[in-house]
Amino acid sequence: MIKGAVGAGAFLLCYNLPVILCNAITFCKSFASFPAMTADATAETIHLSDNLASLAAIFDADTELCLYRRPPNADIAGYLRRAKQNGLLGLGWRRIVTPGESADLPLADLPGRDALQADIDWLCELYATLTGCPQVGARLEVLSRPMCPRFHVDRVGLRLLCCYQGPGTEWLPSSAANRSRLGAAAQGMLDAQSGLILDASAIGSAPPFAVLLLKGAEWPESKGGAIHRSPAPPPEETRVLLALDAVW
Repeated sequence: MIKGAVGAGAFLLCYNLPVILCNAITFCKSFASFPAMTADATAETIHLSDNLASLAAIFDADTELCLYRRPPNADIAGYLRRAKQNGLLGLGWRRIVTPGESADLPLADLPGRDALQADIDWLCELYATLTGCPQVGARLEVLSRPMCPRFHVDRVGLRLLCCYQGPGTEWLPSSAANRSRLGAAAQGMLDAQSGLILDASAIGSAPPFAVLLLKGAEWPESKGGAIHRSPAPPPEETRVLLALDAVW
């Protein structure tokens, strides 16, 4: 097993990647009949697709980020809208979820609750199948301002993000970045001023409900990890973001 820190826990990845890969593809194919694959890549590091099974490309050595585009769920969108209108959206929550079991989530009892619960349960099972982890650290963030406004790389192995409401996570391909200007090397300057961004037109953004997988600095034999940041929500708008990490 390969080991690296993920928050207070640890990230492990089996050397037997073909088994995990096979399980992941089998899991993905068991849920839906997919449309014809429309995938694209940026310097073979960013993979965008309408095909759920394409998330298994995260195991390619050169891949930093995989995104599965899926249509918004009207029941979930309506639930979040009603929760905000009734002051029941809250500030978010954190839970440890066991894949395959319905998690006890602190969600307001409004129409659409079951749809959100089912989607979070499904994403936790998908993430656990991809990583092989026995439990998943799930957190729902309710944000009125950027959580991480500057481009950075997470100190995790692999993270799953899904933005249910508001603008999605932004990323910067390695081919359009000067990694030597990440973090403290930026000397407090904004991304646009630090020299980190070599090509602003290459910045990508996840659409609502898209499933985003990002390699972090602790991924085994990492080549740097996915460079990404939180966008600023428009005035009076709230971002609702689900983040999943492995728990061992």
